Amino acid sequence: MTEFEGPVPEQGEMDQVLRRRRRRAIRGILIIALIVLVFAFVIQNSQLVTVHFWFFTHRARLIWVVLSCLVAGIVFGYALGVPERRKSRRRRRAEKAARHEAR
Repeated sequence: MTEFEGPVPEQGEMDQVLRRRRRRAIRGILIIALIVLVFAFVIQNSQLVTVHFWFFTHRARLIWVVLSCLVAGIVFGYALGVPERRKSRRRRRAEKAARHEAR
């Protein structure tokens, strides 16, 4: 019979280690799946398209058109939300200050 030297891990510690490994494995699988989906998206949308915008015409790959529209949408959405976030932050600070003064 073999003797195990050193501290014996408790069952709770082993459960945590197994859960951590399971989470890493699931995260790795999801990352691989996402990479495969992005690669398939790029391959499927690599054809050249003609883009007409006001006074100019340009030929570009569809993937770049889609990605540039995505980035523009994110930037504009964020920019449109900034005033509301600032107003909300000011309101919360004023409420916090009013509660603090009421004490």
